[in-house]
Amino acid sequence: MTREAFTQAAPATWDDVALRVTEHYERRGRELWGLARRLGASDEQAADVVQETHLRLWHELTSGKPVDDVDGWTFRVAYRLVMDQHRLVRRIRELVAHSSEPPPRSMTQPIDEALSLWPLVDRLPARERATLYLRYRADLSFEQIGVVMGITSASARTYASRGTERLRATLGEERDAHE
Repeated sequence: MTREAFTQAAPATWDDVALRVTEHYERRGRELWGLARRLGASDEQAADVVQETHLRLWHELTSGKPVDDVDGWTFRVAYRLVMDQHRLVRRIRELVAHSSEPPPRSMTQPIDEALSLWPLVDRLPARERATLYLRYRADLSFEQIGVVMGITSASARTYASRGTERLRATLGEERDAHE
């Protein structure tokens, strides 16, 4: 796990900031996209979340504000963007009174997803799902996860533990069904 700090009060040039943000995008963009997908965003929405997160990082840095833990900061922004999107969709659905069909799920599934536990993780409650993703895919510490999700690190550990136990139980049930 790396903890990168963008604490320079005034970067030399906007080009320096752009380079640093681009490097972060290349290093962590995939995990940010994955978090957004795990939280229920579509492929396109997840891509928008990653771009908006890095745009906000660029704005934060060009305004001279320090970012002590860039990974924690960007994952927190991405998490909040997706949650805001869910809240907006829920409000719209309430206004429309559920008059539209849900969008179709993508028919393509990456091979690493098909051969992994992540489809089972996707069935977990949202907080457990997000905690497991941030811990085991994004490699964030429980302290960073707590900051990202707005909970204590102890709560992050609890969600991870509960999620792991649910996965074990699900795997045990599936194994018993095949025997």
